[in-house]
Amino acid sequence: MTDNERRFSLDPIKVDPALKNQIFSADGDEKVGEWNGEDINELVKELDRIEERIDANYNSLPHSGNIPEDLKGDIEKDCSIWTCDFMGNCLTGEQGTDIQTADQIREKYVVKYGSLENFKEKIRLEREKFVAEINSRSNHQ
Repeated sequence: MTDNERRFSLDPIKVDPALKNQIFSADGDEKVGEWNGEDINELVKELDRIEERIDANYNSLPHSGNIPEDLKGDIEKDCSIWTCDFMGNCLTGEQGTDIQTADQIREKYVVKYGSLENFKEKIRLEREKFVAEINSRSNHQ
């Protein structure tokens, strides 16, 4: 697609790979670092360097697409998985200070709930119950 061509919302977007490595400030206004997705320990070092002078935006860390599909969604939120490297090592924890492999995360849910699917079902049932309670309260008023 040339600069003169019109792009439509459903057209695929080609993103410069270098842009996928960028780490931004918490307010999103400034590029404050970068990480290539190869080694989670390098990301931790980069975040430590960044955090000496400014807060990084953990919600948009590069390579969050590396989070395995079975860990996305409810597991990702419950475990606070921020991003993973290409080898399956993930930055986790509420403060983004822990490193766990994808297999360690899976094992935690297998031990506690029997499987990832059992945990996801538990969350689904809790949501349904919560929604039913809210609906019940609003219908009584």
